[in-house]
Amino acid sequence: MTRHVRTKSERGLAKGLTAGILLLLMAAAACSRREAVVTRFPLEEALRILHDEQDPRVLVTAHRMRHTKYPENSLAAVLHSVEGGADIIEVDVRTTRDGRMVLMHDSDIERTANGKGKVKDLTWEELQQVTLKSRLDDTLTFHVPLLEEVLQAAKGKIIVDLDMKDVYVKPLVELVKRTGTGRQVIFFDSDTAVLDSVLQVDSTLMIMPRAHDPQELKTLLERYDAPVVHIDESFFTEEVVKAIRRDGARVWINALGKPDVMAAAGILTGYRNLVTGGAGIIQTDRPVQMNMFLTKEGKR
Repeated sequence: MTRHVRTKSERGLAKGLTAGILLLLMAAAACSRREAVVTRFPLEEALRILHDEQDPRVLVTAHRMRHTKYPENSLAAVLHSVEGGADIIEVDVRTTRDGRMVLMHDSDIERTANGKGKVKDLTWEELQQVTLKSRLDDTLTFHVPLLEEVLQAAKGKIIVDLDMKDVYVKPLVELVKRTGTGRQVIFFDSDTAVLDSVLQVDSTLMIMPRAHDPQELKTLLERYDAPVVHIDESFFTEEVVKAIRRDGARVWINALGKPDVMAAAGILTGYRNLVTGGAGIIQTDRPVQMNMFLTKEGKR
C-alpha cells in the first residue's frame, strides 16, 4: 500500500509505558524460570551478524514473538522474547479506524481476542475494551498494544521485523524514526510497491523483500540492496543461497511447519536441513528449541 496519511498525536503514551513494561517483565520473568536457559545475541552483535552474510552464525526470529505462553503480538510476548532465545521478533502491524498503529496478525480480532470485528473498522478506544486470549491460567489480562509501545520496549534490545499487514507507510516510518529504532527495524512486505514507498521516505532503512520462485528472486536481487531476502523452502537450494550471498544478503527462511512440529515433540533434528542448507535467519514458533539446536551445531 502506498497511501500516506497523518495519524493523531499519541501524547501521554510514554508516561504509562515504564510502569506497564515493568509489571509485564516481572510476570514474564516469573513464568520463564521453569524454561530452558538460553542466551541471545545482544542487539549490536545481532546487527553485525545481520549485515555480514559471510558470518556463519544463524539468527533466530520469533514468529509473532515468543507466544507459547503469552498471547501473540502482545507486549508481554515482546518482553518474553527479549529475555532469551530470539535475536529478532516478528510483529504484525495494522491500522485502526482512527489511525492508530497496533499489533494484530488477522484482519479480524476474533481468533486472538475476546471480541469481534476488523481492526480497520474499530477505533483504538474500542480495541481497549477487549483482551487477548491467553494460555496462562491466572488473573493476568493482556491488551492489544500500540506499535509505539512495542518499539519502546524493544529499543536497544532486539531487532524488530515489521510485517506490514495494513498500514500507511509514511506515518509508520515517522513512528519508527520518532522512537529512535530505525537501525534495528526491518520493514517486510511481499509487495514491492510498499517496499519502494518505505525507501522513498527514507532510503537508509532496512527492507526485506520476499521471493516466491527463482525468477522473482533474480528480479528482487537486481532491484534492491537489502540485507536479507525471504525465500520459500520450495526453492531453497545451494544455487539460490549462493546467489543471495553473492548479493551481500542473508537468507531468511521459515521453520513453521514440520521442523517446529518436531521440535514441539522434543525432536530438534528437523531444523538440520535449514541450517546445513545455508539459512542465515530462521523464523520459528519455537525460538528456545531453535536456539538450543543452533548452539549444539556451533552456529551461535
